[in-house]
Amino acid sequence: MQPKAADSGLPPPARPVATGPVLALDLGASRIRVAAVSPDGRLHARADARTPGAHGPDAVVEACIQRLRGVLDALDGEARRSLAGIGIAAPGPVDPRIGTLIEPPNVGPGLRDIPLAVPIADALGLPVVLERDTHVAALGEATYGIARGVRDFLYLTVSTGIGGAIIANGELYGGADGVAGEIGHIPVDLDGPLCGCGSRGHLEAISSGSGIARQARMAIEAGTAPGLARIAERLAPAPLEARDVAAAEEAGDPVAAAIMAGARQAFGAALVGLVNVFNPALIVVGGTLAREQGERWLGPAREAVTQHAFRVPRERVRIVEAVLGDDVGLVGAQPLLGLGGHAIRGRGRAT
Repeated sequence: MQPKAADSGLPPPARPVATGPVLALDLGASRIRVAAVSPDGRLHARADARTPGAHGPDAVVEACIQRLRGVLDALDGEARRSLAGIGIAAPGPVDPRIGTLIEPPNVGPGLRDIPLAVPIADALGLPVVLERDTHVAALGEATYGIARGVRDFLYLTVSTGIGGAIIANGELYGGADGVAGEIGHIPVDLDGPLCGCGSRGHLEAISSGSGIARQARMAIEAGTAPGLARIAERLAPAPLEARDVAAAEEAGDPVAAAIMAGARQAFGAALVGLVNVFNPALIVVGGTLAREQGERWLGPAREAVTQHAFRVPRERVRIVEAVLGDDVGLVGAQPLLGLGGHAIRGRGRAT
């Protein structure tokens, strides 16, 4: 490959990967990340841009195509000829069998039953495999990261939203329709705030970045959060975000502290239920919010599991931070193609 790639320091892959480099697309609520990924997990020609979700689904699909074309153009001839395909990580729920975004709650308006794999396959002339972003992340951590060699684990990401993935007996578990693992939509407070999906009291509504920001805005509108109101005025026209609420907690704001404490408590309660139900050997926690909070986020979750989970699964499980960071949705494209799953080819032909 022509572009220089920093040595990733990744060990040899622990799971099957593609026979050659792949193009990787990580579609997020706020950013589109792209790169070429070699079988050893190194990234080449990496780039990113803001997700134009507010401009509708056509703009999002076109932005994905243009970013991938940019990576393709940056590769030398040998790398282009050896490409195995394109791996896409996208917010769930998705239908990987036909390469469609079903209804991601945080990307933008109008994204319902939107074909993504077909137009990308048509535009770039390569087979495309689409999976939920947390599934791709779990594959990345199982192949190159902290879950290497672990056959039963859960992956959770705590960022703009909260997502999850289940690895059972070494295999990615998708359920009857391929949409299992939407851990962010576990109800943890039946009288709690509205979630982005329209239901009430889901974990994502309380413990995600968007949920924390939404609760802060509601407190400001109710006139009960003067400190947060001052911060919001200072940030305008930029919106108040979860990182601003977390910073206000650090500065001693009591309303921010209550919101953040509630987010950590709900996350810990959800993990107790997951430990009891799945008996995982490992729970890997990734995502921007969890990473920025660090032990302040994971510590209460471990304590909740220690105090409230059943004895046998709590003594087994380890709750750890993901190690691949923001690159996990790109790196995971290699094992995603290596699975040999539902590949969408030009004109919508699936293999």
